[in-house]
Amino acid sequence: MTKRRIFSLLGLVFVLALVALPVAADTTAYPDPGTGSTTTELANKTANPASVSIFYYDSTGTSINGPTPTIPGNGSVMIDPASSQLPQGFNGAGVASSNQPLAAVVQTDYTGGTGDGYQTGFYAGVAQGSSKICFPSLWKQSTQISSFAVQNTGTSSVAVKINYKGRDGADQGTFDDNIPVGAQHTYDLATPGGAMPNLPDPWAGAASVTVNGAGTVAGVGTTAYAGRYTDYNAIDCATVSGATTLVIPSQFRQFSPGPVFTLWSAINIQNLSNSTANVTIKYINRANPADILSLNKTIAPLSAIGLNTNTGGDYPASTFSPLDVTPTWAGTAQVISDQPVVGTVITQWKRSAGTDGAFYGSVSSTGGATKWFVPNEKRVLSGATFQKYSATLIQNLGTSAADVTITYYNRSGTSVLTFANESIAAGAGLGLNTRTGGDKPASAFDPLGTSYEGHTVVTSNNGQPLAVVLNGVVNSPSQGSAATNAVPQ
Repeated sequence: MTKRRIFSLLGLVFVLALVALPVAADTTAYPDPGTGSTTTELANKTANPASVSIFYYDSTGTSINGPTPTIPGNGSVMIDPASSQLPQGFNGAGVASSNQPLAAVVQTDYTGGTGDGYQTGFYAGVAQGSSKICFPSLWKQSTQISSFAVQNTGTSSVAVKINYKGRDGADQGTFDDNIPVGAQHTYDLATPGGAMPNLPDPWAGAASVTVNGAGTVAGVGTTAYAGRYTDYNAIDCATVSGATTLVIPSQFRQFSPGPVFTLWSAINIQNLSNSTANVTIKYINRANPADILSLNKTIAPLSAIGLNTNTGGDYPASTFSPLDVTPTWAGTAQVISDQPVVGTVITQWKRSAGTDGAFYGSVSSTGGATKWFVPNEKRVLSGATFQKYSATLIQNLGTSAADVTITYYNRSGTSVLTFANESIAAGAGLGLNTRTGGDKPASAFDPLGTSYEGHTVVTSNNGQPLAVVLNGVVNSPSQGSAATNAVPQ
């Protein structure tokens, strides 16, 4: 019997040509990333060829046949706007079905907006939906505007209830919507109406989407800034309950003399309980898993807080100066709560044309896996100039040292580089960057050549659970950065 595996690939735009991002009627009030297109990377998790069928759905649930690629064993394929077979201006969602299990990362590129005119974002395809999803990072203000999309991943029309809660604890109401099979609905904070309230400006907060009755959903949250664009997978919060520990594989606080910050991080934490959450946030050195900074905070019921290693977030900026043991601090973090919580992680870079950024979802301490797949790995150069490169960040969630092997496969399924038996201490992390080397010499990635595109497989050989995150940078046509969670076995 053939085993079929479905991946929901939900995006605000999945297009043949460029399409405008939905914005408010007063387009001058909020940042505009420009027009966008979506590319999907599909990696075959097995050594057997994968036959794939892709179907797309518009907002009414009307389906459109997509491409039917065959992916070599251990190989991957890129479905770009030209090969998607979609009509120009399409805005919707898709499903890829295969006779082999797949891993997927979706990349959305925007051009013509503010800043340097190019922004990019990543999110991962999901294998199944959930009865409740959460968006911990939402904003409505002159410098940031968010939206989120919810896809029906079930087999019949689904009714949902959407609740909005500010960081100040103020309830902004619960709203109903109905989403056809396969379709996705987008909720733009800049455009009140329907299931979107007229939120105050400025506003920062969170939203939760709960299925009312049968069915499942998946989602993606997005934020446009002045000069950048980010997106992230909605957090599956259906089964999150009780005291919770979250692990954060990447945190940064790096600066040049001045100081001028060049790389920093933020964490947004959403309380899922009707009770106040008491949380402790620990910042941990990457190589030496010793706590370097420990903070305590309360979160109002169903609300959220933010921490930023540069600006402070909901703390004074000076709170994070203990991380200045080196001007290039890189580490991990842990969130310990007496109530159920979820979170998102934000990485921000200072580029020559302005600030860039990327989001991914935090991982529960019980959500680790011993095998991860990382589609959309790149090492592409034009002469001596990097056009595309990526970093794989690995954190050991176990209680003893993890013995880890990382293998890079090209699109044809050939193994082109392996780091075997890497030891990662309990709670510590490892960073692999195809341009700079990360925790390796830059020359260690020379075997990938100058036009590498493919995926990696990260395996814990001794059973210690891991969390894995992908960072990606594109330098053409301009510079954009993105991040997403890897896909477990």
